[in-house]
Amino acid sequence: MHKKHLHRAESIKPPRPQDGGTKWGMQSGTASASGLLIAQLGPSHRRQVASHLLSLTPEDRRLRFGYTIGDTSLLAYVRSLRFSRDAAFGGFDDQGQLQAFAHLAFDEDQSSSELGLSVASAARRRGAGLALLDRAAAHARNRGRHSLRLAYVPENEALASLARRAGMTLTHDPIDPCAYLSLEAATPASVLQEAFGEAIAAIDLGFRVGNAAARPTSA
Repeated sequence: MHKKHLHRAESIKPPRPQDGGTKWGMQSGTASASGLLIAQLGPSHRRQVASHLLSLTPEDRRLRFGYTIGDTSLLAYVRSLRFSRDAAFGGFDDQGQLQAFAHLAFDEDQSSSELGLSVASAARRRGAGLALLDRAAAHARNRGRHSLRLAYVPENEALASLARRAGMTLTHDPIDPCAYLSLEAATPASVLQEAFGEAIAAIDLGFRVGNAAARPTSA
């Protein structure tokens, strides 16, 4: 959930990690335990992002964005995505269909980032959300960000549970809860690993889309 704007993160001032808290140097991965392929998105995926978000129920949309949002506003959000400024990632099934989506917005302070994500109902409880968080954190780390913020509405216990499993530091604000993840500094190895993993993901996704197109359709 991006609190004030659909496509920009607000100023992020993370708290100090608690004793024993986790400071992640995330590794880039291409596939989650759910079998979804995690890949970075670009302008060519805009239509799939729109289809995914439009398929969400009104309640799922509210949990994702923090307020009720209709089709027109959703499509405006998708059109506003600037893939060269922020970053977006998707979880694709064997047919190359987008089942999960994450938008990583970079704050203007050059040190923080904010993540919003959604998962189709058929792909939930299989690790897709955690895989997207992992991928986004690796990307933010390699672009010099020191923290990642995940905001959510108080009743979104699923997202709070995801944050806990990821080792994030949760703020206990009854109105505007959020979770923070401290990121380690990038290294040449982490940058190379992300680039290599993304190249493999792009090839894999091409095969999935091609194989799905080649399958005969029933009469």
